Amino acid sequence: MEPQVKKASMIVPVPMLRFDNPALAGNVIRLEHDVATVGRRDDNGYVVPDPGVSRVHAELRKMASSVFVTDLGSSGGTKVNGVAIEGQTALKHGDRVSFGQATATFEDPAAAAQLEDTTMVFSQPQIQTGPRLSPRQQQVLELIAEGMTNAAIGEELGITERTVKAYAQELYDKLGVRNRAGAVAEAWTCGLLGDDKPAGGVTGART
Repeated sequence: MEPQVKKASMIVPVPMLRFDNPALAGNVIRLEHDVATVGRRDDNGYVVPDPGVSRVHAELRKMASSVFVTDLGSSGGTKVNGVAIEGQTALKHGDRVSFGQATATFEDPAAAAQLEDTTMVFSQPQIQTGPRLSPRQQQVLELIAEGMTNAAIGEELGITERTVKAYAQELYDKLGVRNRAGAVAEAWTCGLLGDDKPAGGVTGART
Protein backbone atom coordinates (compact mmCIF):
# COMPACT_ATOMS: atom_id res chain seq x y z
CA MET A 1 0.00 0.00 0.00
CA GLU A 2 1.42 3.36 -0.96
CA PRO A 3 2.15 5.91 1.79
CA GLN A 4 -0.29 8.75 2.23
CA VAL A 5 0.98 12.06 0.96
CA LYS A 6 -0.29 15.50 1.79
CA LYS A 7 -2.64 17.08 -0.71
CA ALA A 8 -2.00 20.37 -2.42
CA SER A 9 -4.71 23.01 -2.34
CA MET A 10 -7.25 23.19 -5.18
CA ILE A 11 -5.52 24.28 -8.39
CA VAL A 12 -7.25 26.29 -11.10
CA PRO A 13 -5.43 26.04 -14.44
CA VAL A 14 -4.47 29.61 -15.22
CA PRO A 15 -2.10 31.03 -17.85
CA MET A 16 1.49 31.41 -16.72
CA LEU A 17 4.88 32.82 -17.68
CA ARG A 18 7.79 30.38 -17.36
CA PHE A 19 11.20 32.13 -17.31
CA ASP A 20 14.24 30.38 -18.74
CA ASN A 21 17.06 32.93 -18.91
CA PRO A 22 19.91 32.02 -16.50
CA ALA A 23 19.15 34.51 -13.73
CA LEU A 24 15.47 33.51 -13.49
CA ALA A 25 15.53 29.91 -14.77
CA GLY A 26 12.73 27.88 -13.20
CA ASN A 27 10.73 30.90 -12.01
CA VAL A 28 7.04 30.70 -12.88
CA ILE A 29 4.45 33.47 -12.63
CA ARG A 30 0.83 32.24 -12.50
CA LEU A 31 -1.35 34.99 -13.99
CA GLU A 32 -4.08 34.94 -11.35
CA HIS A 33 -4.96 38.66 -11.32
CA ASP A 34 -7.39 40.24 -13.78
CA VAL A 35 -5.09 43.27 -14.02
CA ALA A 36 -1.61 43.61 -12.51
CA THR A 37 1.71 45.27 -13.20
CA VAL A 38 5.00 43.47 -13.80
CA GLY A 39 8.22 44.92 -12.46
CA ARG A 40 11.21 44.75 -10.16
CA ARG A 41 9.54 46.63 -7.29
CA ASP A 42 7.95 44.56 -4.54
CA ASP A 43 4.54 46.24 -4.79
CA ASN A 44 3.89 44.95 -8.33
CA GLY A 45 1.31 42.23 -8.78
CA TYR A 46 4.01 40.14 -10.49
CA VAL A 47 7.55 40.73 -9.24
CA VAL A 48 10.48 39.93 -11.57
CA PRO A 49 13.72 40.36 -9.56
CA ASP A 50 16.01 41.14 -12.48
CA PRO A 51 18.16 44.31 -12.70
CA GLY A 52 17.21 44.73 -16.37
CA VAL A 53 13.51 44.95 -15.50
CA SER A 54 12.11 48.41 -14.70
CA ARG A 55 10.60 49.03 -11.29
CA VAL A 56 7.16 49.13 -12.95
CA HIS A 57 7.74 47.59 -16.38
CA ALA A 58 4.48 46.42 -17.99
CA GLU A 59 0.84 45.55 -17.38
CA LEU A 60 -0.80 42.15 -17.83
CA ARG A 61 -4.57 42.13 -18.24
CA LYS A 62 -6.94 39.17 -18.56
CA MET A 63 -10.08 39.77 -20.61
CA ALA A 64 -12.44 36.91 -21.43
CA SER A 65 -10.15 34.02 -22.45
CA SER A 66 -7.24 36.22 -23.56
CA VAL A 67 -4.22 37.79 -21.86
CA PHE A 68 -2.89 41.16 -23.03
CA VAL A 69 0.47 42.81 -22.26
CA THR A 70 1.17 46.55 -22.38
CA ASP A 71 4.55 48.21 -21.89
CA LEU A 72 4.47 51.03 -19.32
CA GLY A 73 7.33 53.12 -20.69
CA SER A 74 10.01 50.78 -19.38
CA SER A 75 13.67 51.51 -20.07
CA GLY A 76 14.34 48.05 -21.51
CA GLY A 77 11.10 47.70 -23.46
CA THR A 78 8.70 44.79 -23.73
CA LYS A 79 8.87 42.36 -26.66
CA VAL A 80 6.72 39.51 -27.92
CA ASN A 81 8.61 36.97 -30.04
CA GLY A 82 11.50 39.42 -30.37
CA VAL A 83 9.37 42.34 -31.59
CA ALA A 84 8.94 45.45 -29.44
CA ILE A 85 5.26 46.00 -28.70
CA GLU A 86 3.31 49.22 -29.01
CA GLY A 87 0.08 49.46 -27.09
CA GLN A 88 -1.92 46.48 -25.85
CA THR A 89 -0.83 43.16 -27.38
CA ALA A 90 -2.62 39.82 -27.10
CA LEU A 91 -0.55 36.78 -26.12
CA LYS A 92 -0.89 33.32 -27.65
CA HIS A 93 0.19 29.99 -26.17
CA GLY A 94 3.92 29.53 -26.79
CA ASP A 95 4.72 33.23 -27.30
CA ARG A 96 8.09 34.43 -26.01
CA VAL A 97 7.64 37.53 -23.82
CA SER A 98 10.64 39.69 -22.85
CA PHE A 99 10.68 42.31 -20.12
CA GLY A 100 14.05 43.88 -20.86
CA GLN A 101 16.40 40.87 -20.87
CA ALA A 102 14.12 38.70 -18.72
CA THR A 103 12.41 36.32 -21.15
CA ALA A 104 9.60 33.85 -20.47
CA THR A 105 7.34 31.51 -22.42
CA PHE A 106 3.62 32.21 -22.18
CA GLU A 107 1.70 29.00 -21.40
CA ASP A 108 -2.08 28.81 -21.69
CA PRO A 109 -3.38 25.38 -20.51
CA ALA A 110 -6.75 25.81 -22.25
CA ALA A 111 -5.13 26.64 -25.59
CA ALA A 112 -2.62 23.82 -25.14
CA ALA A 113 -5.45 21.32 -24.67
CA GLN A 114 -7.04 22.47 -27.92
CA LEU A 115 -3.71 22.06 -29.71
CA GLU A 116 -3.37 18.55 -28.28
CA ASP A 117 -6.82 17.63 -29.59
CA THR A 118 -5.86 18.84 -33.07
CA THR A 119 -2.41 17.25 -33.32
CA MET A 120 -3.23 13.93 -31.67
CA VAL A 121 -6.52 13.01 -33.33
CA PHE A 122 -4.85 10.46 -35.62
CA SER A 123 -2.13 9.29 -33.26
CA GLN A 124 -3.87 8.58 -29.96
CA PRO A 125 -7.48 7.91 -28.95
CA GLN A 126 -9.18 10.74 -27.10
CA ILE A 127 -9.87 10.18 -23.39
CA GLN A 128 -13.61 10.12 -22.74
CA THR A 129 -13.52 9.76 -18.92
CA GLY A 130 -11.00 10.63 -16.25
CA PRO A 131 -8.30 8.00 -15.68
CA ARG A 132 -7.72 6.44 -12.28
CA LEU A 133 -4.57 7.72 -10.61
CA SER A 134 -2.59 6.40 -7.68
CA PRO A 135 -2.19 8.77 -4.69
CA ARG A 136 1.41 9.54 -5.71
CA GLN A 137 0.43 10.26 -9.32
CA GLN A 138 -2.31 12.59 -8.04
CA GLN A 139 0.18 14.43 -5.84
CA VAL A 140 2.67 14.88 -8.69
CA LEU A 141 -0.16 16.14 -10.93
CA GLU A 142 -1.23 18.75 -8.38
CA LEU A 143 2.34 19.99 -7.91
CA ILE A 144 2.83 20.19 -11.68
CA ALA A 145 -0.32 22.31 -11.81
CA GLU A 146 1.27 24.66 -9.25
CA GLY A 147 4.09 25.24 -11.74
CA MET A 148 6.78 23.48 -9.68
CA THR A 149 9.82 22.07 -11.48
CA ASN A 150 10.64 18.35 -11.39
CA ALA A 151 13.48 19.06 -8.99
CA ALA A 152 11.20 21.04 -6.66
CA ILE A 153 8.55 18.31 -6.76
CA GLY A 154 11.17 15.71 -5.89
CA GLU A 155 12.31 17.78 -2.92
CA GLU A 156 8.70 18.29 -1.79
CA LEU A 157 7.87 14.57 -1.95
CA GLY A 158 11.24 13.19 -0.89
CA ILE A 159 11.89 11.36 -4.17
CA THR A 160 14.47 11.78 -6.94
CA GLU A 161 13.98 14.05 -9.93
CA ARG A 162 14.25 10.96 -12.16
CA THR A 163 11.35 9.35 -10.32
CA VAL A 164 9.29 12.53 -10.73
CA LYS A 165 9.95 12.43 -14.49
CA ALA A 166 8.74 8.82 -14.56
CA TYR A 167 5.53 9.75 -12.74
CA ALA A 168 5.03 12.71 -15.10
CA GLN A 169 5.35 10.44 -18.16
CA GLU A 170 2.82 8.04 -16.64
CA LEU A 171 0.44 10.99 -16.23
CA TYR A 172 0.95 12.09 -19.85
CA ASP A 173 0.21 8.55 -21.02
CA LYS A 174 -2.92 8.21 -18.87
CA LEU A 175 -4.25 11.65 -19.84
CA GLY A 176 -3.34 11.27 -23.51
CA VAL A 177 -1.22 14.45 -23.66
CA ARG A 178 2.38 15.33 -24.44
CA ASN A 179 3.37 18.05 -21.98
CA ARG A 180 2.71 19.69 -18.61
CA ALA A 181 0.28 22.32 -19.87
CA GLY A 182 -1.80 19.72 -21.66
CA ALA A 183 -1.82 17.49 -18.58
CA VAL A 184 -3.11 20.29 -16.33
CA ALA A 185 -5.83 21.31 -18.80
CA GLU A 186 -7.00 17.72 -19.41
CA ALA A 187 -6.91 16.89 -15.68
CA TRP A 188 -9.09 19.91 -14.93
CA THR A 189 -11.56 18.84 -17.62
CA CYS A 190 -11.66 15.29 -16.19
CA GLY A 191 -12.29 16.54 -12.64
CA LEU A 192 -8.88 15.49 -11.30
CA LEU A 193 -8.16 19.04 -10.10
CA GLY A 194 -10.89 20.80 -8.18
CA ASP A 195 -13.77 20.38 -5.76
CA ASP A 196 -15.23 17.42 -7.65
CA LYS A 197 -12.11 15.28 -7.06
CA PRO A 198 -12.89 12.46 -4.59
CA ALA A 199 -11.66 13.06 -1.04
CA GLY A 200 -8.24 11.60 -0.39
CA GLY A 201 -7.27 11.57 -4.06
CA VAL A 202 -8.18 9.18 -6.86
CA THR A 203 -7.25 5.56 -6.30
CA GLY A 204 -6.64 2.88 -8.85
CA ALA A 205 -3.90 0.74 -10.34
CA ARG A 206 -0.65 0.78 -8.43
CA THR A 207 2.52 2.11 -10.05
